[in-house]
Amino acid sequence: MPDLAVRLGSLALKTPVVCGAGEHVADEASLLAAVGAGAAAVVAKSANESEDARRQWEVREHVVLDDGSVFNRSGLVPVPWDEWLGILARADAHARARDAYVVASVIPGDPAAVPELASEVEAAGLRWLELNLSAPHAGESRPGAVSRADTPEGAAALVASVRAAVSLPLTVKLSGDGADVVALARAARDAGADHVGMIGRHMAFVADPATRRPLLGTFGAVSGPWALPLTMRCLAKARGALGADVPLVGTNGARSGEDVARLMLAGATAVQLATSVMLEGFAALARVTDELGAYLVEQQLDARDLVGEAADAATTYEEIALRSSR
Repeated sequence: MPDLAVRLGSLALKTPVVCGAGEHVADEASLLAAVGAGAAAVVAKSANESEDARRQWEVREHVVLDDGSVFNRSGLVPVPWDEWLGILARADAHARARDAYVVASVIPGDPAAVPELASEVEAAGLRWLELNLSAPHAGESRPGAVSRADTPEGAAALVASVRAAVSLPLTVKLSGDGADVVALARAARDAGADHVGMIGRHMAFVADPATRRPLLGTFGAVSGPWALPLTMRCLAKARGALGADVPLVGTNGARSGEDVARLMLAGATAVQLATSVMLEGFAALARVTDELGAYLVEQQLDARDLVGEAADAATTYEEIALRSSR
């Protein structure tokens, strides 16, 4: 049988399959269910100190589009920060006994508050922190509720402030929505990120032909299978620019074990799944893990053998032209 274990920097993961953050992991029972389904790690729903961000939870909504994409309006964890930390700590203690992790995800509201939030995560006993700089709804939220970093300078400042506050393994999740994600990845890594996650969902607008009104009444974030090649490109470009020793996490577009393999071939060591869990429930995590295992049996490989193989074989247009002219 293939070995599904991988190493994401200092973290040993039993498989590359991670449950990504979202409304499906915004309470204790859901976090425990994701661990029970076999996820190597569960990234909890992002949170911060903002009451305005918590209130957005009350208007969350999503709809599945004809192509299987999910279009949604989101909010942050609806419970106070201190209460949420207690939930995360208990869930991570449960996960530790099952060779898994529960990952705290902090999303900036007031940038000055982020280091203290990160420090409180470490003090609560959590073993892994995600700094979510990819929030697609930031531009639609009340100022100060949710923010993201779309420039290398902004990303570097936030990452450096968190790195100075904690010694935890730190994943920085980046936006791919109109940003130079490779420049963001370099800035995050140079400022102290242990791993870089890419890419967040894209903002969109959907007109409903039946009502002639905006779907969900507003702008929203969208994810779907169409995003998989975009995520692969970002991973491969980041690997080429930063080197094979920078651990990458793929997120956005994967819905099967073969999709996980594709993202790993593009450079990811671990892959987050969120939309599939929203649509199918936590059984999606077990399904995808089984599918990845079957693929590895077919290929006679271990999971770690996939990382970056396709990205490292990519050539330039000029090189292909030269070869074809010989």
